[in-house]
Amino acid sequence: MKSNTPFPTLLTAAVTALLVATPAMAQQNGDETSSAELKAVVVSASRSQARVEAMPLNTTIVSQEDIQKSSAQTLDQLLRDVPGLNFTGVPAAQSDPTGHQTKMRGMGNAKVLVLLDGVPIHDPFYLTTQWFKVPLSTIERVEVVRGGNSSLWGNMAVAGVINIVSKRPTDNAGEASFNAGSNGTLSAALSKNIVLSDALSVNLSIDKLNSRGYDTVPADQLWRYPARQPVNTQDTNLQLTTYFKPSGDLKGYVRIGQHVQDQDISYVNGKNLQTDPDISASLTKTLDDKASVTTTAWAQYLEFEKYNGATCYWTSACTSTTKVGDTTASITPNVVPYYTQYGSQRYREQGASAIYTTAMEGLLNSLQLGVDYRHLSASDLEYFYAAPTSLANVQKFNSSTLGRAEQTFTGVFAQTKLAPTDALDITLSARFDSWDNTDRLNTRTTAAGVTSGGVQPSSNTTALDPSLAARYAFSDALAVRGAAYKSFRAPGFNNTTRTYGANTPTIANPDLTPENLFGRELGIDYNQGPLSLSATYFQYDINNMIATFKVSSYATAPALVRSICSSGGADLTNCGGSANFYTNDQDGQSSGLELTARWKAGTQWAFDAAYTRTNSTLTRKGSIVTDPVGVQLAGVPQDAASLGVTWKPNAAWQSHLQARYIGSMNIDTTSTAGVEYKQGDITVWDASLLYRLSKSVDVNASVVNVLDTQYSENAYAYNQPWSRTLSMPRTLTLGLKMRF
Repeated sequence: MKSNTPFPTLLTAAVTALLVATPAMAQQNGDETSSAELKAVVVSASRSQARVEAMPLNTTIVSQEDIQKSSAQTLDQLLRDVPGLNFTGVPAAQSDPTGHQTKMRGMGNAKVLVLLDGVPIHDPFYLTTQWFKVPLSTIERVEVVRGGNSSLWGNMAVAGVINIVSKRPTDNAGEASFNAGSNGTLSAALSKNIVLSDALSVNLSIDKLNSRGYDTVPADQLWRYPARQPVNTQDTNLQLTTYFKPSGDLKGYVRIGQHVQDQDISYVNGKNLQTDPDISASLTKTLDDKASVTTTAWAQYLEFEKYNGATCYWTSACTSTTKVGDTTASITPNVVPYYTQYGSQRYREQGASAIYTTAMEGLLNSLQLGVDYRHLSASDLEYFYAAPTSLANVQKFNSSTLGRAEQTFTGVFAQTKLAPTDALDITLSARFDSWDNTDRLNTRTTAAGVTSGGVQPSSNTTALDPSLAARYAFSDALAVRGAAYKSFRAPGFNNTTRTYGANTPTIANPDLTPENLFGRELGIDYNQGPLSLSATYFQYDINNMIATFKVSSYATAPALVRSICSSGGADLTNCGGSANFYTNDQDGQSSGLELTARWKAGTQWAFDAAYTRTNSTLTRKGSIVTDPVGVQLAGVPQDAASLGVTWKPNAAWQSHLQARYIGSMNIDTTSTAGVEYKQGDITVWDASLLYRLSKSVDVNASVVNVLDTQYSENAYAYNQPWSRTLSMPRTLTLGLKMRF
C-alpha cells in the first residue's frame, strides 16, 4: 500500500526550516519558558538527581502539555509518538494482554523496563506491560530513557527504561473527566486530593474504560472466522495513595490499588479476566544537606483466567477456514462455537530496593549505591481442545499442561559522576545480578491420561553489567554525549515454564540462557530558547536471542521434547508428530539514527518533527532457525517519521495536527528462501482540539487516523492475508474535563 502524501518531502522541508532557525530569531519570539521548564525536570529513571538536559543517554520527557494535545486515549498509543519506540496502531485494549509488547529501537519483546514511580509494571509471567493499570488521567509525565540500563536496573533494561511519574496532590483539588468515542468507547475518571496538613495528604482515583473495539481482520477475510466479533474491553482501576512528611528530613508514600481487565475476545467463548491487587510504598530519609537514603517496596498478586474460543462451519465435521486454498464454498449456515483453550494462571511478585545517594565536591560529583530484590512465582494450568468432529462432543479434549516456577533476582549497583572540568561529566556505573530459578515443574497430559515431563532442575545465573557515559558541553546551548554499556534480559516463565497448544505444542525450555546486549551510542543536542534539536546514532549487538523452532524428528529432538512428546518409543506421537521449542541459537544487531526537533515559534505556533532510521537484522543463526541473516526483520520499518504543528490562537484554544509516516517494511522473509515480501509506506494523520470554557472546565475533541487509512504493521505470511492485523481506523473522541 503506497501513500499518496509526499511525507518525506514535507518532513525534509520542515526539518530544514527548523535547522536554519537562528537563536536570535528564537529569542525574538520571546518565549523561554519551555526551556526553563524542561531544565527543572529531574529524571527519576536515572537513579540519581540528573536533570533531563544533563542526561548522557537520549532521553525524552512526555510532559503534561504533550498528553493534553495528543489524540491518544491510552498510554501505549501516546508513546507511539516517541522516536525509537515501536508500538503498532493496535491499542492495548484491543489485543490480548499476552501480546502487549513494548519495543524500542527495532528490538523484540521484554527488552524495555517499564516502571510506575520506580516500580515495575510488567506481567510477571509473559513479561508484557500492564498498560491497563495506568490511565492517562493519573500521569504527570513519562520519562523515556533509551539505551542499555542494566547497570542500574538489571533485568529487562536492555534497550531502555520507561518511567511513568504519577500526579501528586498539592491542594484539595479534584478532577473528573468523561470521554465518548467511536467503536462504543466510553471512559470516565475521578480523582480527589485531600490535604489534611503539611505532613499528610491523600489521593483517591477511580477510572473506567469500556470499548467495543473494531475488526482487526480485513473485511474480505472475515468469512474465514464465522461469528467473530471485535474485542470488548472493560478496564477498572481504583487507587488510594497516602503521602506523608512527618519531618523535614523524612517523606514517603503508600499506594494500594485494585485493577481489573475484563475482555471478551473475538468469539462467544473467548474471555480474558485479570484481577490484580497491588501495594507499593517508598520512604526517603535525608541524612544531611548532601546525602539521602530511599527505600521502596512493592507486591502484587495477579489472577488470570483465560478462555480462548473459536468457531467453524459445520458439515459432517468442522470445516477449516484458515488454510491456503480455502474458498467461500466452505461457508454453511451452521456455525459451531467451541473452546480451544482454558488457562488458569496465578502470579505473585514481591520486590524491594534501597539507594544511598550523596553529592560531593571536586572530581567526584556524586555517588549512588543500591541494592534490589525481586521475587516472582507463577503457576500455569491449561486445558487444550481440538476442533470438534461430532456435535455430540463439541469440546474434544486434547491435552493439559501444568507448569510452575519461582524466580529470584538480586542485584547490587554503584554509580558515580565525575566532573574533570566544568564542561565534562562522566558517568560510571556497574551492577552485579544473581538470577535463581527454583521449584520448576513442566508436565503435559494427553487425552489418554498419559503424563510426561516432570520436575526440572534449579539453576543460577549471574551477570556483571558495566556502563560508561559522558557528556561534554561546548556552551549552555550545545553538547555532545556518548555511552557504551552491557545489558541482559533473562527469559521469563512463558519461555521456561509454559508448555501450550494442542497438536504441535510449544514446549518451554528451562535451559534457556539470558540474552545479552553490548550497545553504544553517540549524540548531539542543541537547546537555545524555544529551539531544540537532537541527533543520536546507536548500535546494539545482541547475543543468545530467544526464538522458537520446529522439531519434527525424534532423533534430533532435545531431551525435554522427547520426554514430553514420546509415547514410549522413538516418536513424537504425544505431540501429533512435531513440536515447537525455544532456543538461544541466534544473534542480532540493531543500529540506527534518531533525529528530533522542536520549535516554539512565538506564542501561537509550535512545531515538532522526528525521524528514525532503524536497521534490525540477524547476524548469526543456527541451522534450526528459519529467519535469514543480514535481512531487515519482518515487522520493523527502516524509516519512520512524524511532523506535528500546535496552534494556540489565544489562552482558551489549542489545536494539534500530526502526520505519522511508516516506511515500507518486510512482512515475510521465511516463506520463500531468498525472497522478501514487503508492504508499501503509509502516512496517517491525527488531530486534536482543546477548548477551555472556564478555569475549571475543558472540552476536547480528537480524531485518530483522520483519512481512515487502512493499514497494518505486523509480520505475517504473504499468502495468508487473514493473518494481517489492522491498526486503528478513523476514531473520533469527544471529552469533558472538570476541576473542582
